[in-house]
Amino acid sequence: MSEIIESKDQLLEQFSEWISCVKKLNEYGEDVWNEEIAEGKWSLREIVSHMMLWDKYFFETAIEKIYKEEKLTITHQDFDEFNDKAKEYGKRTSIEELGEQSIDIREQIIQHIRKLSEEAYLASYMDSGEPFHIPQYLQDFIWHDQHHMGQLNDFIERH
Repeated sequence: MSEIIESKDQLLEQFSEWISCVKKLNEYGEDVWNEEIAEGKWSLREIVSHMMLWDKYFFETAIEKIYKEEKLTITHQDFDEFNDKAKEYGKRTSIEELGEQSIDIREQIIQHIRKLSEEAYLASYMDSGEPFHIPQYLQDFIWHDQHHMGQLNDFIERH
């Protein structure tokens, strides 16, 4: 079974879809942002915070480091703990600020990856003992984006 590897431009185009999603969400008020997307699920603001903080983490520990030709500083994260902190950050941050931060950090990631040479883009980098590949990172987070964007779109359609 062979995997189809998409080009850098194709992956970055898909990766940028989150920006359009957040811009659409910015049209809604605080009441919608505070509502759980489904019973027992996170609120819209908690999901946006979760996405933004994972973007910020990977930008600061991997993408920016690669761009500056520095050593990666990715460490294993306890996902539940990270996500709980993201939810709390979302609760205490204004929806305007969350939207702005989410768009800004995603744009920074895209700009930095776009500026990399093909060689740097395709290279294997070592994080805490594991190889890090930008194309794989993009594919993984595009899947993650699409998962959450599907939830958000279903939620928004009900409003």
